[in-house]
Amino acid sequence: MNDLAGGGGVSPAGDSRANAELSYRLRRALADKGMRQSDLAGKAEVSKGTVSNALNPDKGVPSQFTLEQLARVLGIGGDSLRELYRLRAEATTDLPTQLRAYLSAAQRAAREHPYPGVLPGIAPPLAAIYLHQRVRHQARADGTRWDTDDRWEDASTGTPPTPEPASALSRAQLGPPAAPGVPAFSRRASADERLSADELLALQGTCLVTAGPGGGKSSLLRTLLETGVGDFLQGLTPRAAPVLVPAAALPGRPLAGALAAAVNADLSSHGLLEEIRPEFFLAPPSPGVPWLILVDGLDEITSASTRHEVLRAVSAVINGKDAGQYRFIIASRPLPDAEIDATLGAKASRFDLQPFSFADLQQVARNWFGHFDLPDPDSVAEQFMRALTAASLADLARIPLMASILCQLHAVAPDQPLPASRGQIYSDFISLLYKRQHAAGASGVRAQARVTLQGYGGNALAHTEGVLDRLPDVIARLAAGRYSGDTRPTMAVVMAQAETSCPPGVPRDEWHAVLKSALQRSGLMTTHAGELVFLHQTLLEYLAARHACRSPASRARTLEKAFTHVRWQWPWSADALGSHRRLTPRRLLIPPHGDDNSYIGFLIDVAQEQDLEATGPYLQRLAADGNIEGCRFLAEQAQLGTTIPTSAARAAAESCTLLASRPALRGYWRLEAAKILTRIDHLSAIDLCIGLAEDQSIRSDWRLQAAEMATDIDNDRGASVLAALAADPTVHASARLHAARSVIRYDKEHAADLLVSLASNHDLSRASRVNAAERLAELDPPRAEDVCAALLENTALPPYLRIAILDVFTQLGDQLPEELYDPTKKPGTPSDG
Repeated sequence: MNDLAGGGGVSPAGDSRANAELSYRLRRALADKGMRQSDLAGKAEVSKGTVSNALNPDKGVPSQFTLEQLARVLGIGGDSLRELYRLRAEATTDLPTQLRAYLSAAQRAAREHPYPGVLPGIAPPLAAIYLHQRVRHQARADGTRWDTDDRWEDASTGTPPTPEPASALSRAQLGPPAAPGVPAFSRRASADERLSADELLALQGTCLVTAGPGGGKSSLLRTLLETGVGDFLQGLTPRAAPVLVPAAALPGRPLAGALAAAVNADLSSHGLLEEIRPEFFLAPPSPGVPWLILVDGLDEITSASTRHEVLRAVSAVINGKDAGQYRFIIASRPLPDAEIDATLGAKASRFDLQPFSFADLQQVARNWFGHFDLPDPDSVAEQFMRALTAASLADLARIPLMASILCQLHAVAPDQPLPASRGQIYSDFISLLYKRQHAAGASGVRAQARVTLQGYGGNALAHTEGVLDRLPDVIARLAAGRYSGDTRPTMAVVMAQAETSCPPGVPRDEWHAVLKSALQRSGLMTTHAGELVFLHQTLLEYLAARHACRSPASRARTLEKAFTHVRWQWPWSADALGSHRRLTPRRLLIPPHGDDNSYIGFLIDVAQEQDLEATGPYLQRLAADGNIEGCRFLAEQAQLGTTIPTSAARAAAESCTLLASRPALRGYWRLEAAKILTRIDHLSAIDLCIGLAEDQSIRSDWRLQAAEMATDIDNDRGASVLAALAADPTVHASARLHAARSVIRYDKEHAADLLVSLASNHDLSRASRVNAAERLAELDPPRAEDVCAALLENTALPPYLRIAILDVFTQLGDQLPEELYDPTKKPGTPSDG
């Protein structure tokens, strides 16, 4: 019998009521099964006494193992099993009262808090819709991870590549890093490594997770909060105690005080009955268990200096004497590397939150359409995927917030084409919100306002109707103020506007309540820490853009301000490239700041919706004459889902083609131009990418990037180029290995041939050959045996590489004569045999 496995038969009792309920449910399940206690004991592989004790609340609480065994035999699963775990946790845990109160309130908040992009009245639980995303290590421009000081280098020569300027857009994986004096085979955790988002809970140290607008950052943190809190409350071994806090709550006060203030404000409406004091966060929640601080919305702090203050405070904690007591996961839109480098440096692992795959997207659609109780969710999901393809929205819909909104728009009008741009998607969704608000019947905001104010006469009711008619403009003005940095309380701003003036004779407090209710029920705002806030930053940005375009004059002023910044720069015109004569700098238009990209994208879409010619001239000038910064801006906008005018897209394509095809221009900029072109006109970029991959005058890692970009456009042509790189002796060894591994996705047999050739190539370094053998072992074990045996015959092989090959043979399950792989043998020492 295994009575004591997993912690013994019984545990000390805590809450007797929970233990009584647990025993009752087990007894009822036993009766429903018609089993005897002795039968249950035998099938559960525990003693009869253990079963008897589990069914008797006076005998203590069953261990985790016992409960799992009994539940398995009794057929208890799903929500019923989770409830048993919860009851056991309440009955056994010795959590301090205040910690339990905090965890319970945090769990309710994680489950109940509204999330953006959902029509009022239909919101399913987040867990019913949410599909776990994956995260990927961010890479430096040289392909290595940000949580290591390693740098990529050519494993055949040990020569690090010459540094080049690199923007956030130019980061890409370049192959396994191989620092001097460290074997290349040990660098298996490269920038290409992907983790499930939940695995972030198990990581050590601080993590920075970035994603674009609507990329799922807040949903990720809420899921981590619920998972981490659940570990505590279910009696499982906790990895950390999570605390969700907005970044804006951290500046200007010590960490413990900031956490206490944020938690008290946020959880008071979720059952937190007693105020939590800062001292609560000064000690670990449990011995050996740290606090996990989930910091949301760092990018929503518009001041770079304030963001720096937040990151500097985090850095001080993780580098201080209490570092082991706190972990941080910070979620943000992408920020300039310099901001992170100056504070967190290499202390933080940096991740990109990945968008949905197309398979994920279809599952999310099935979840949504199942929630709508549509008769055949699978068929509707397939129809939805076809509609996305027809509207060229398949890539945009991989962004979680976009997926949610598009699913709802399709469910409401399945026979209508989907909107064509991100701006139009938000416009249609907000229009649908307002229609729902007006059609809500007796429960709607208008009906409720009439009930509240009917005693004040017809004039007051008429005035109220007018205010509610103007409410969309009021909310848009509020959004514009927020975007510009106005931090006054929401109701103070709204009550001060002439459009929302209090009707004569109505008490101000009653009018305040009517307006607040209207804002809360708009579907655009929610209450957080006692303050009305926009449900999502992108909703704020769209409404601010709509306010900026409220009239032709306002639109013209806003566009002029956004797109007429200039600076002096050396020209990259066709006659100047490669010229050594003295050139005269010229005034060059520069795009809006990267922090404003999402808002500017909405501005472009809203302006074009009102006037098709409103933005074309600005954007065309921005991309003309080889202005690579302007072209990059348009590429970023295209990725966001902004509609780019044809004239501007053509100008950007011409500039990028010009730059990428000029041999006299430095390789980095040629690659960057090709990369931008893939985002604007990928079909015309394929030949440029292949040409760069075949150009022996540029660096190997850039050639590899060009080949991978070609593969993203055309698998067959790109895979052929990757194979050619793997076989090209002019290419650096690490890039050749990376190219061979990339071929695996398209032709495993050919990839195995390439790896055999690399592992057998005496012109490569020994470390590179061993690296190739390691990869071959994963792909073709029989051929890897022969290659590894041949490598071991090289008496000059260093001990660490002999150990690496030993590991390969261990994985293959083979044994070799000891004299072949004695790791203590010095290089050059002949074999005893």
